[in-house]
Amino acid sequence: MPKIKDLPEEQRPREKLLKFGPESLSDKELLAILIGHGLKGKSAIEMAEDLLKEYKNLKGLAGRRLDEFMKIKGIKEAKIIKIAAAFEMAKRIYFT
Repeated sequence: MPKIKDLPEEQRPREKLLKFGPESLSDKELLAILIGHGLKGKSAIEMAEDLLKEYKNLKGLAGRRLDEFMKIKGIKEAKIIKIAAAFEMAKRIYFT
């Protein structure tokens, strides 16, 4: 997959969110925004796809121990912290 910046603007997750709203994004695209950037040869979208394959869906990701995310190549502390914070915010919104 090409780098996100090489995709047409209407296919880039951030631009798509700005133009059409967050509800227009797939789980993979939302997660890619949190991941921020990929690795050499692997885009943030591909990394998000790997996480979703490993844990089946966003619900499967929620509540996992932070060290479990490190199974995916390129997922390090900074990315895990963003993902964990997003899940915690969602939990607080819906369960408190």
